[in-house]
Amino acid sequence: MADAEPVTGGCLCGEVRYAAEAYVRDAYYCQCRICQKSTGAPAEIGVLLVPGTLRYEGAEPKFYQSSPFGTRGFCDACGSRIIWASLNGEKPEWDNVSAGSLDDSERVVPTSHQCVESRLSWYRFDDGLPSFRSDEMPELMAAWARGGSA
Repeated sequence: MADAEPVTGGCLCGEVRYAAEAYVRDAYYCQCRICQKSTGAPAEIGVLLVPGTLRYEGAEPKFYQSSPFGTRGFCDACGSRIIWASLNGEKPEWDNVSAGSLDDSERVVPTSHQCVESRLSWYRFDDGLPSFRSDEMPELMAAWARGGSA
């Protein structure tokens, strides 16, 4: 994993602001149906956070439990998707912010595609990055199994 860097970001209207340490040069595309539904896009680009470094500067996001092991934070005023956080802090190393919420999204370098079994047939990518199915990520499958579905 690349070195972590300080980042700042927030929502469209500016109500929710944050600062953190993030792995901007090791982001990933997630193509699961939950990410598709929550973003309205064919894939989400997640930027992993260094556990314990996220600090809100202003309003905190409102959270919605989107899976048995995770919640998604969004601005209650403008609806911008900000963060995915592990439920009850069980997997803090999975917490990530949306690349588009960063003040300097240009620094983001995706390094892989995840959950590609859910890729929309018309969404094409030819970037040569490694691609992983959910069943190729044992920790993810274990989290789904603990939640009662796979």
